[in-house]
Amino acid sequence: MASRFSRGGRGGGRVKKKHSFLTKARKYASKGLYGRGKNIDEETYNYFVRVMERLKDEFEDEEEKEMFVVNVFEQTKGKEMDLICNQVVSKIMEKLLPLANSENLKHFADLMLNDMRIICTDPYASHVLEKVMRICLETISKTNPTDGKDEHSAFCLKWLSSVSRYAFNNVEEFISDIYASHILRTSLQCLSGIELDTLLMKSYRSRRHLDHTEASSSIPKYESEEFVTMLRDFGERFASWPQLHDMVLSQDSSAVIQTVLFCLHKTAPDLCKKLLDFIVKEILSAMQVDDIFSSAAIVHTLETCLTVSDEEIFQQLYQTYFKGRLKTLAENFDLKFSVLKLLEAVKDKELFTEIFEELAPFMEDIFAAGCGTVVLGLANACKRLSTLQAKFLQHLMETFHCFTPETRQMKIVPLVSRLITYEVAEQPGDDKPSFNCHIIGSQIVQTLLHFGKPIKIVQSLLEMETSQLRDLLSDTFGSRIMDAFFSAEFVGEKSHDKLIQKLQGSFYSLATTKFGSRSLDSVWRSSPVKTRIAIGEELLQKETALQGNYFGRIIFENYALPLLKRQKSDWKTIQDKESKKRKLFADIVDPLADGGEGSNSDRVKKKKKAKA
Repeated sequence: MASRFSRGGRGGGRVKKKHSFLTKARKYASKGLYGRGKNIDEETYNYFVRVMERLKDEFEDEEEKEMFVVNVFEQTKGKEMDLICNQVVSKIMEKLLPLANSENLKHFADLMLNDMRIICTDPYASHVLEKVMRICLETISKTNPTDGKDEHSAFCLKWLSSVSRYAFNNVEEFISDIYASHILRTSLQCLSGIELDTLLMKSYRSRRHLDHTEASSSIPKYESEEFVTMLRDFGERFASWPQLHDMVLSQDSSAVIQTVLFCLHKTAPDLCKKLLDFIVKEILSAMQVDDIFSSAAIVHTLETCLTVSDEEIFQQLYQTYFKGRLKTLAENFDLKFSVLKLLEAVKDKELFTEIFEELAPFMEDIFAAGCGTVVLGLANACKRLSTLQAKFLQHLMETFHCFTPETRQMKIVPLVSRLITYEVAEQPGDDKPSFNCHIIGSQIVQTLLHFGKPIKIVQSLLEMETSQLRDLLSDTFGSRIMDAFFSAEFVGEKSHDKLIQKLQGSFYSLATTKFGSRSLDSVWRSSPVKTRIAIGEELLQKETALQGNYFGRIIFENYALPLLKRQKSDWKTIQDKESKKRKLFADIVDPLADGGEGSNSDRVKKKKKAKA
């Protein structure tokens, strides 16, 4: 079986380390090492380390910063190629280039265009090239480069087109190169304006150090007939390329193929279909199924084919590679991702029923294999397709041993949220486990709350002991359940009121913990003014202790409790206005968000038909 793999690697590229970049740079210098790649002298190396240190500090004003950056670029004159091919300095240049004025950026970009082959295949300069490509795309997306009024914008458009065309013209060589393949991917992304998965754009080595808490930077979009023509020309040539048979076997080239499929799917669906047909009917069909699932690169290509396929191709892929193998794949820690892609992409309810019947009876085995994300994927598919929701809940209860007797069903939320069975949860005395939510369990409960009939999940929450409910809402992952509870369409206001009533006496405890205060915020946002008064007055009973706590102080100020204490009528007026504003905003946003398929009016019609 395949291990989880990269979608193209930059083995020698820079990666994010636990230690800061500057700490590493100084450590290298103390050993007489001045970065990998192109050799530079000690003086130059130390100069750029000082530049990085200065960039981290605040400048007095923009003029000072601009003068500083201009001065640094003056120091690079005549040495640009050596500098961007050095591991450490190239990283610093990536920080400097977005701050460069149009003259310096143009000078740098022109130099790179003269040595494209060296730069595209260099472990460090290729990163700098990608950075300049994104800067140019951002520039043209904010201006009109074709109206003749902005010379710099016109230059950026021409330069980006030239770089992309060069990459496309050398696809046969670049597609398998560990660094140049990234230039191909970035070119496709810039020309199409398609937001791609961060993992698809990153190498395996880079992804191991990826900070998943950071928001992924969105790609600017610039609509251009020239870009569309370039994409179509490249797509036509790529879809007819005989060497594609071999390309799906390499991680780097497979990542390019996936990028081409995603970009053409949005910009040229006919060409995407042509390429997809060729991959599925000419390449994958010639391989043994076991060979496909033992190859990292091919599995990722198969997953992308699922995502961009029409119903006919999807059926074919399911029948050939997944039917009868779903349990085995779902229990494999590496190959479970293919099953998740299948569940995300399925649109036909009958076909989903077939997939469901093959997976649902084995939920307990899937959890035991450490692959609970597959069960979460199954829940999300039930929610998205509005089907088999009651059956899913029954199978889930059977998995956690709380379906029979019926009295156990009220334990579903505390069991699923912690991913423990009824017997483990009900152990006597000191053997009883502490209340620690599991991220997958919390996400499953959140999805269940968004089902069409979440009554059993709501009842389970309301039946929890107050201390246990408080522990759930104060938990890192459990606090997220409150967001779902108050935002779920089919959880009514009466249920909201019952939960708030149950939490009376616990508001202070919630307010003084990091995630408990987050849960309290969810309660507050969804509460009418009358309930807010009750919460505020309960908190004011422990005003001193509340203000002595970091999270309590934030709650104290955000809820305007000093005003509630002094001028209750003024506080109430402000809260009334806020509630009206929030309701007005919801009335505007909800129809837009629910417009089209699955809109509120459609749901009402479906309900009426069901009653009839």
